[in-house]
Amino acid sequence: MNNVIYLIWSMASVINFIFSAILANMTLTSKYKKGKMFACWMFAIVVDYLAVLISYKLDINNDVMSAIGQCVILCIALCIMYTETPENKIFIGLTMPLIASVSTFLFCGTADTILGAKMNLFDPVFGPYTVGNILLFSGIKVIVFFIIGILYYFLLKKQMKEILAFAEGQMKNYLVAPAISIVGFFVINLVTNATGIVPTSTFFLPLYLTICLIFIVEYIQIFSSIRWTVEAKKAEKEKERIGAELNVATQIQADMLPRIFPAFPERKEFDLHASMDPAKEVGGDFYDFFLIDDDHIGLVMADVSGKGVPAALFMVIAKTLIKNQAQIGGSPAEVLAYVNDQLCEGNDAELFVTVWLGIIEISTGKGMAANAGHEHPVIRRAGGKYEMVKYRHSPAVATLEGIKFKEHEFELKPGDSLFVYTDGVPEATNFNDEMFGTDRMLAALNRNINATPKEALMAVKDDISAFVGEAPQFDDITMLGFSYFGNRG
Repeated sequence: MNNVIYLIWSMASVINFIFSAILANMTLTSKYKKGKMFACWMFAIVVDYLAVLISYKLDINNDVMSAIGQCVILCIALCIMYTETPENKIFIGLTMPLIASVSTFLFCGTADTILGAKMNLFDPVFGPYTVGNILLFSGIKVIVFFIIGILYYFLLKKQMKEILAFAEGQMKNYLVAPAISIVGFFVINLVTNATGIVPTSTFFLPLYLTICLIFIVEYIQIFSSIRWTVEAKKAEKEKERIGAELNVATQIQADMLPRIFPAFPERKEFDLHASMDPAKEVGGDFYDFFLIDDDHIGLVMADVSGKGVPAALFMVIAKTLIKNQAQIGGSPAEVLAYVNDQLCEGNDAELFVTVWLGIIEISTGKGMAANAGHEHPVIRRAGGKYEMVKYRHSPAVATLEGIKFKEHEFELKPGDSLFVYTDGVPEATNFNDEMFGTDRMLAALNRNINATPKEALMAVKDDISAFVGEAPQFDDITMLGFSYFGNRG
């Protein structure tokens, strides 16, 4: 066989390399400018050509450079010339030559064998290795690769880019399959050459169709696995992001609730303490206390329907409205009426809030309270025990516009204490589905009737924890204790 055959047959093989390079360039991001990229590619093509020529000189039937050697050269070129991660570039460096090799043997080889034989281009001794047949084979390659390149550009390029982006450093876990495919394809090619299985043979088409099917299924599995891995990773990141945001929301909500105690250290007429333990990262319960003027203090205990972020946002609005309106002036009923009308506007989520609002005249202990669907307050008279104060409630705030709220007068004498809470206290549930209840709550409060507000709240919280055990907390637990001492001069 003369040298011309080796030269042009090597050129025909290099078409595979050029086609693989074009597909890779469509998919990856260039590191250099066009002029330098072109020079680099020309050098890689020359190296590939020389390697193929040497391979064919050793054995004209040895296609190792088409199946394996070209992958090595292409991977090295891609690692030097493109910006993606090394594993992504190696994946493309293995995949594109595999596409070229499968297309060559399935489409180009079959067409060349059929057409070359009909056109008498085959040599009796050297078979397809004639100048005329090699040129025909090369022409068929160019046409087939052009069609595949167009299809890849319009149908697969975007998906391949997405796969590489989705991989996010995970592609190294998926390099074994294409590497085995390359080696397997080369081995099959050697076996078919050695056994005389040519494109016109009965077994050729089923064999290579099977190879193509395995190739397609393999890559579908790779892409699906990458997507599943990345989706799981994204879900985990999203969970972490939401967790971080909820932690911030928890902190913001905690900062909105007054939590510096003693709250008014300069005031000797009273003492108070409050706490809120959310069932989730953020809750819908809230408490508040504030001086309306030098002789009046406002106390608020409230529970927004629902849980989580929506309830917390509604809580922020409700708390702000109640405090602002109470400090402007007005009775508890008037304050809640105003807040109710404000919250009813645009309340598409149909949230509502139960509220106990009390305003106490510090100098006399006389108070006025409005209860909008909230829990009954608890009062302990000096020397006595904590007892429930029951009366008919008004509807919850934000349920219906224009509601008129009822008010109840009360008076605290020196030594009296007030305890208000949300339903998370009596409804705390253990694993036996038993509720803590108001009786246990009163028992905890009455265990030490001389306890400070802080000690009283801690006693109730400790009893709840002991009662509930390891059962999950389903509702926010919020409490406020207020002890009145009167004017101590």
